Order: sequence, then structure tokens, then C-alpha cells
Amino acid sequence: MAIVGLAIDRPAWARPALVTAGGLTAVAAVLAAVRLPLRDPTVWAESSAVAGSTVALVAVTWWLTGRAAAPDRRMVLTWGLGSGLGLGAVWIAEIAFNNLTPHTVSTAGARGVLDNITWAVVGVGTLMAAGAVTARTRRWRSGLRAGVWSGVGSGLGAALGGAVLLALFRSSVEDDPLMRAEWQQRNPGVALPAYVTRETMAGVGGHLWLLGMAQGALLGLIASSIMIGVIRDRSLVQPVRHGG
Repeated sequence: MAIVGLAIDRPAWARPALVTAGGLTAVAAVLAAVRLPLRDPTVWAESSAVAGSTVALVAVTWWLTGRAAAPDRRMVLTWGLGSGLGLGAVWIAEIAFNNLTPHTVSTAGARGVLDNITWAVVGVGTLMAAGAVTARTRRWRSGLRAGVWSGVGSGLGAALGGAVLLALFRSSVEDDPLMRAEWQQRNPGVALPAYVTRETMAGVGGHLWLLGMAQGALLGLIASSIMIGVIRDRSLVQPVRHGG
């Protein structure tokens, strides 16, 4: 019974959340290529890479959530994946503002400020989650894992937002004057729908793996290392007893 209890010691929502976010991202990535009004091999390659890597990520994380003898699993998933999914929602809001609001509102200046704020919020949130887990468990590996899980959640959220944007709202991106100016400057020989899909799909993959997994692992390592150093420094300070 103890072994069974340990194996299922995870939040009930963890696996459904992973499957839902990952599955919708993969479907939306493929749908974006299907709905493109022209056939573009680069788009299909990128969408297949995003969909395939997302499915692989969900499969691996599904296994990790049930791996036996994972210390502090419930706390790591609750703080790590939980914070990551919340931060992923922040990325989705940022994507929606940049691409779906009136262009008089989502100006280049406003987007730049929002992008920086969003990135800072995601980074600080990941650091706090990893640091909190480290402080509670006194294990730097648990803090590192919390950072990675936070990156998984935020990366999936950002990837989902970008993929859905391409699958359902590509025309809004095409109508963006900033996107049109970029297209004319960088690659006017490619049809606008293909250019928009290529660039955005590359961003989807970048958010999933670089701003998600890689950044989460790095910030988790930093936060857990600092917190362990603080804990050890405090443990070396002994209270001074005065004789009476």
C-alpha cells in the first residue's frame, strides 16, 4: 500500500492539464498548416516539429508524474507546474493583446513594454516557485525540478497561445501593419500568409523549448542554489548564550 500511495502522490489535475495543453497545442499547430491557403513545405516542417515535440514532451512528463520514488513530488508539481500554467496564461494574454487588439492600442511601444513585463513576470514567478520549494524541502534538486516544471507549464501555455493564433486568427496577424512592414523588409518574395505562419510557428517552438524548458531549468538551478546557500549560512550561525 505504501508503494502504491507513493506512486500516485501527485495532484489530480497534473496529468489532465498536461494532456489538455499539449494536445490542443499539437492539434492547433497542424491545423495552422492545413488552413494555410497555399502549400508551403517549410510551414509543414515547422508545424510537424512543433506538434511532434509537444506530443513527446507530454509523453515524457506523463511518465515523470508517475515515476516511483520521486521526492517531494506533490509539492514540486503543485508549485512548479501550477505556477507554470498560471504563467502560461500570462503569455497567452500577452499574445492576445499584441495580435488581437486594435492596432491603435497595440502599438510598437506598447508591445515592447508588455513583452518586457511579461518576460519579467514569468522569470520572477519561476524563481519564486523554485526558491519556495527549495526552502520548504531543503533539497536543491527539488527546487530545480520545480523550476523545470514551471518552464514546462509556461512553455505549453505560450505555445498554445501562438498555435491557436495561427490556426484561428492568422488573418488578424496578416492585417497588422507592423507585420506587413517586417514582411516587406525581410522577405517579400514569400507570400504573406506563409511568412506569417513561418515566423509565428518558429516563435511557438522557441517559447516551448527556450523560454519554457531551458529558461525554467536555468532559473530553477539559480534559485535552488541561492536558497541552499542561504540555508547553509543560517545553519552555521549559532545563537550566543550568555551566562547569568
